[in-house]
Amino acid sequence: MGFKEIGKKLQLAREEAGLSQEQLAGLMGCAQSTLSNYEKGKRRIYLTQLETIAELVDKPIEYFLESSTSSQSSDNSSMRGISNINDVLDGEPELLQIVNALYELPWEKRRSVMDYIIWQKTR
Repeated sequence: MGFKEIGKKLQLAREEAGLSQEQLAGLMGCAQSTLSNYEKGKRRIYLTQLETIAELVDKPIEYFLESSTSSQSSDNSSMRGISNINDVLDGEPELLQIVNALYELPWEKRRSVMDYIIWQKTR
């Protein structure tokens, strides 16, 4: 998933919350142009900023990070909720190790790991 797809979801979530770019940027403590660049996918958004936006527009963070193709797919391997995570991890021992290691980390370190994963996906 690239910054453009995340940006489209940011815009949609902001509009669904009934906020203008100016209003949301003010609540975030950033410039309207910064938020505009996030929405256009022209600027990297860090997980901490995405968490702030998710809270302000009342969306789960997964809403922004889930690929739109996987959310529209009827494939059982897509992670739409915690109810099927065991199905996803069952055939992937490395993923299970990663999830277990993340679970043991404090929240701040988890955010750093997520920032790194997002950075790796965009390389």
